[in-house]
Amino acid sequence: MKVLDGTEINKALLASIIISTYNRCAALCETLEALSNQTVSIDQYEVIVVDNGSKDDTYEQAKKFYSALNLKVLRYPENRGVSAGRNLGIKNAGGEYLIFLSDDVIVPEIFIERHVGMLQLHPRCWVIMGLEQLGDLRRTPFGRFLDSFERKLDDLRKAKTIDKNLWEMNSVTARNLSLPRADLEHLGLFDEQFHTACEDQDLAYRAKQIGIRFLYSTEIICVHNDQMADLRRYCKFQGLGAHDTALFCLKHKAIFGKAPIAKINGYISFSDSPTLFLKKLSKFILAAPFGIYLIEKITHLMEKTSVPDSILWRMYRLLIGLHIFNGWREGLNALEQRRKSSHA
Repeated sequence: MKVLDGTEINKALLASIIISTYNRCAALCETLEALSNQTVSIDQYEVIVVDNGSKDDTYEQAKKFYSALNLKVLRYPENRGVSAGRNLGIKNAGGEYLIFLSDDVIVPEIFIERHVGMLQLHPRCWVIMGLEQLGDLRRTPFGRFLDSFERKLDDLRKAKTIDKNLWEMNSVTARNLSLPRADLEHLGLFDEQFHTACEDQDLAYRAKQIGIRFLYSTEIICVHNDQMADLRRYCKFQGLGAHDTALFCLKHKAIFGKAPIAKINGYISFSDSPTLFLKKLSKFILAAPFGIYLIEKITHLMEKTSVPDSILWRMYRLLIGLHIFNGWREGLNALEQRRKSSHA
C-alpha cells in the first residue's frame, strides 16, 4: 500500500487511529489504555501517537503501550501544531480507514468497530461519534458551563435527523472523527498554517466541495477526559483558536469573510452601527491586560462566594469573549505582517 508521501507500507490494516499530543501524558495514557481493549482484533488496527514536542514524560510513557497495542510513537522536537502532528501520523498510517482522536478522549470497547462499520454502511461520508464531559468536571460551575456549551455546539452542528441516534452535520470536529484514507488522496492533508484550531473545519470545507457528507452518531458515547479543564486554560485556548479562525476566514473569504466572529472582533469602521461601535470599543478597553486581570479576580471571588451559575456563566462568556477578541486581533496582525512580507 502506498501512503500519501509515496512510501510503501507492506501490510494493509483496517484502521489507523491517529493522536497528536502535547504535554497531556496522564490523559493520553488513559486513552491508550482504552484503545488496547477493543472488539476489533489487535492485528487489524494500529495506533499512531505523535508527540508534538512535549516537555513532560509523554514520549516514554506512550512507549510503555508497545506490548498492548500495535503502536507507533513518533516525535517532533518542537510543537509544530495539531495539523502538522496529524499529517505526520497520516504519512505513517497503513489503515484503510483513519480515525482522528484527541489525546484526552476515553473510548468504549466497540469504538473502532462502530466507526468502521458506519463508514462501510455509509459511503462518501465521514463519521463523528458522541462525546460527553467527564462526570467529575460537572461538579464545578465552570465544568457545568463547559458541558452546557458543548451540548449547544452539538445541536448547532446537526443539520437534519437521519435515524434514531444519527444526524447529518454541517461541520465536523476532529476530536473523534473517522474517514476513508482514500478521500485524502483527493483532498490533500491538513493545512499546517492552522496551529491550534480550524484545521478540521478547513478540511471539512474542502471535503464538502467533492460531495462528502458528515454523520454524527450517538450510538456510542466517548468521554472527554479533560482533567485539567479550568477557566484560564480554556480562555488561552480560545484565544489561540481565534487567531487561527482569522486565518481560516481569510482563506475562505467569499464564504466566511463576513462571519459574525469577524464582524464583532474586527477593527472599528465608519460603517459600524452605533451599537457595534460601542461593543468593539468596550472590548478594546476590557481586553487590555489589566481589564482581563480584574475580571478574572472578580470571577474567582464570585466562585468562592457561591454566586448562582447564571451569573457566573455571564462572567465566563465575557472573559472568553475578550480572549477571542485578542486572539482575533493577533490573527489580523499576523495576516498584515504576512501581506507586508509578500510585498517586500
